[in-house]
This record gives sequence, structure tokens and C-alpha cells, in this order.
Amino acid sequence: MDEYLELGHMESVRDPQHHRYPHYHLPHHAVLKEDSTTTKVRVVFDASCRTATRPSLNDALMVGPIVQDDLRSIMMRSRMHPVLLNADIKQMYRQILTDERSSSLQHIVWRSSPEEPLQTYELKTVTYGTASAPFLATRVLQQLAEDGQINFPRAAHVLRKDFYVDDLFSGANTIEEAIELRSQLESLLQSGGFELRKWASNEPAVIQDIPPENRALQTSIDFDREQCIKTLGLHWEPGTDTLRYKTQHTWDLSDGALTKRIALSHIARLFDPLGLVGPIITTAKIFMQAIWTLVDDNCKPWSWDKELPSTFKTRWEFYQNQLPNLNRLRVPRCVILPGPTTLQLHIFTDASEQAYGACIYVRSSNAAGDVMVALLTSK
Repeated sequence: MDEYLELGHMESVRDPQHHRYPHYHLPHHAVLKEDSTTTKVRVVFDASCRTATRPSLNDALMVGPIVQDDLRSIMMRSRMHPVLLNADIKQMYRQILTDERSSSLQHIVWRSSPEEPLQTYELKTVTYGTASAPFLATRVLQQLAEDGQINFPRAAHVLRKDFYVDDLFSGANTIEEAIELRSQLESLLQSGGFELRKWASNEPAVIQDIPPENRALQTSIDFDREQCIKTLGLHWEPGTDTLRYKTQHTWDLSDGALTKRIALSHIARLFDPLGLVGPIITTAKIFMQAIWTLVDDNCKPWSWDKELPSTFKTRWEFYQNQLPNLNRLRVPRCVILPGPTTLQLHIFTDASEQAYGACIYVRSSNAAGDVMVALLTSK
């Protein structure tokens, strides 16, 4: 909160009783994020909080359309680059000022210690927790790309197509091209008041002149092959340039009752945007289908909080016991050979009584006659 004041992201309201514009007070609390490499404690503002007499701020805000590409498209494109670049924008939302007519809707009450009097402050920037924040921030990036496309054409294209909220996941064919792209991106974003940080690449030469504090992995000369970056829901090892999954055994018979609600909540946590472990996810979804058809003795749908039959519990425990095996899986991130002369897509589809799906393989070959085939995506 002190940093908010120091950076001018909020300011004290001198006379909170007299307002030029409509106002609203945001509840807020701290959230601890242990796996963050930068800010472990974050402030979360609850713009969805209603009072007894009034709607919440989010009830009155338009959400806005999605202006960036979907996650799957960005991830698939990133697998076509021999050299990958990954970074994120530091405090993206907080680099964007709101109109003064709107900032009065972002009042908060705060004091640094219980001994101090309560004070009213006004947040001056786009605030995480408001319904319109994702659109406002990403729309600013799109405008910045449009404004900078003449001076920074490559960076403008990447800013428009290869950012997912504040995460960059793009690349180039060579180290030299990647360095040029990185330079353009830094210049373009700096022109809009944004700073790129947590840089990473599968080629150390691309980021060797970046200060250690601005790298995702705190390495100097030694490039630890086991260090992993979590980005866009996946774990990526720059040292081996492979994608990984990190999961753990989350339930067994000793944990108590397995209900429909608990099982579905565990299934919802399985995240596989590229479909690289489709059979594992499909197994869970088939189990979910079976739960959905369950009926009780009165032929009514099985209650959300009633313990599942023992056969289902045994089946679920068997599945959960195998999930940690995913941690040993390494999938090559790049799916094409360097300098390919031909590229082909091979698509397979199939269906059964329980599921249907498709998978796409990329086949690349080069002038030397080398051939590489890799799974690009499945669903």
C-alpha cells in the first residue's frame, strides 16, 4: 500500500464528504502467492461486493469484448519458433490512469497501523478486481501496437497477436532475430509507460545482457536445465526447451467422503490448453459422465454432497494415484526442424460412445532430408 502511494497509483482524498462525481468504496484484502518470483503479497480489490441497499460496482460496469487472441492459438504459434521469448509486463493495470470522473468509484479506506486514523484514498489507475479492467488494459496494448506499427513493425505485430493479458509468449527463427524483437518490444512498450520483466528464452544469448533481476530465472553463467517457468498455465523448462506438467496426488480413500462436488472440483483443476495429455483429461471427463448418470434409490439425480458408491471411489483413487506420473513427462516445445523446406499438417479424428476427439501433427523436413513429426495439439 505504501508503494501505491509512492508511485502515485493512489492519493488521499482530502474531503471525502464532498464529491464532484459518484463514488464507491472498494473492500480489499491481501493475498499470499508463494510461487510468485516477484510480488508474493498482492492487494485484491473486491468490486463485486454489494451492500444492503446498492448494487456492486461490477454490477454497473460493462465487461467489454475480448480483444486478444485465445490462449490455444498463442500457445500453438509459440511452438513454431526455434527461439522462444517469454516475459510479462510489470504491473500492467497500474500503468494505466483512469479518467478522474471514474477514479472516484475506486475509493478505499486504509491505515498503516491500528494507531492511525482511518483515511479515504482514491485509486488512480485501472484496478484489478473491477469487471472492465481486463478489457481496458488489453485494449490499451492494442492501441499501443497500432500507434507503434511504423517505428516498431515486428514488435507491434507480436504485441497484437502474442500477448495473453500481460504475458508474452512469442519468438523468432534465429538468435539475432529474437534479440531484435526483444529490443523492439522493450522500446515500444516503454513508449507507453510499460516495462517488460521476467525475461526467459531457450537460448541464453538472447537475454545475456538483461540484468539478473529482470530475468525469470536467477542464473548467470550456468543455465540450470531443471529450472522451470510457469507461464500461461503450463510449466516450461528453458534449459531443455520442454513443456512439463506439475500435478500431485490430491485425494485417496483416507481423505474421507468422496462426493460429486469434490470429484468435479478436482477434475476442473486439470488444465491442458494444448491437449498434449488428452487421454488423461478424457479419462477424468468420462468419469464425470458416469457420475452425472448416477441416480439414488428414488431415481433422482445423485446429490452433490452425498458420498459416491464404493466402486466410484476405488476407480477415482486408482486414477488419482497415477496422476503424479505426469510430472515425469517432458514434451519438446518446438515442433518443427530448423530451416524447414516443407511443412505438413496431419489431422486424425475418431469417436466412440464415450468421447470424440481430433489431434493435429506437424511434419517438417529440411534440405538434408531430415524429417520430424510432433503433436501440435488435440481436443
